[in-house]
Amino acid sequence: MKKNRLERLCEAIETSVEKSCKEPVTVAFSGGIDSSLVAFLANKFTDVELIAVGTPNSYDLEAAVSAAKMIDMKLRTIIIEPSEMVLEGFNMQKELKLSPIEVEFMLPFWIATKNSTNPILMCGQGADELFGGYARFRKTNAKNNLTKEVKDLINRLPEREKKITNLFNRNLACPYLSKDVIKSAEKFTIKERIGKVGKVPLREAASKLKLPEDIVNRKKKAAQYGSGSQKAIKDIIKHKIEFGIEFDNKKIAESIAKATEPENAGWVETVVKDNVIKATVKAENLGSLREAAEDFMACLSVAEKVSKQE
Repeated sequence: MKKNRLERLCEAIETSVEKSCKEPVTVAFSGGIDSSLVAFLANKFTDVELIAVGTPNSYDLEAAVSAAKMIDMKLRTIIIEPSEMVLEGFNMQKELKLSPIEVEFMLPFWIATKNSTNPILMCGQGADELFGGYARFRKTNAKNNLTKEVKDLINRLPEREKKITNLFNRNLACPYLSKDVIKSAEKFTIKERIGKVGKVPLREAASKLKLPEDIVNRKKKAAQYGSGSQKAIKDIIKHKIEFGIEFDNKKIAESIAKATEPENAGWVETVVKDNVIKATVKAENLGSLREAAEDFMACLSVAEKVSKQE
């Protein structure tokens, strides 16, 4: 008998998870449908560690605790104070080149990977792009291209999720981004995938795979909101100053920006446009803002002198 679309999707997801379970697995766990389903399935094939990250009383920690209980799995919760969350953000930014929003939503993944004990780090990345989970997909007149969303994410993995797992000597597993899962998901139209609540075929598949209905029907909350990382960063880094510095040509501007980048990661963001370095300096108070700006300008001055000597 020929399998229908939903049966093929269920089979593809479970097979993708199984293929990633050659060794014990740590799951970056938020308690939502994406991470809960891969954790629930992985538990059939190997030893699984669940790690949830968040600031005190954050949504993700509460959701993770309840979800872990429903699927009868042990959970490690990493409760991190807002100031520590920001410090981790600075540490991550020293290693990765991320936009401010990427820093916010990648922080829980970074901390989970850093604290993992198993060789494989499994996550739910890709489910929102593949199955239309984000709220922006349901805005009036939204022009959605989920195929492009998935391709863009896959292209970003090497400099983000993959780089993080490599730094901590872990292997990355993203079951939702396997070719078979993508192919099975694309048997459903974009409209069917997005639906009124997002990820409709994934929810149906999770239900068929026996994930508890309370988890299946949970609403989406982005990592930066659920973990408290965005609030922590915005509450502590309250001051910023933006300015542009013009140089003789684009080559000099690029070389100076590159030379100063390691010294200013976390506090200063720079973008080169033509022969101008556009910089944003951030700090928790006005005194620190002045010091950070002065330090940055001193770095620029040294780098400019060096570039002119070359």
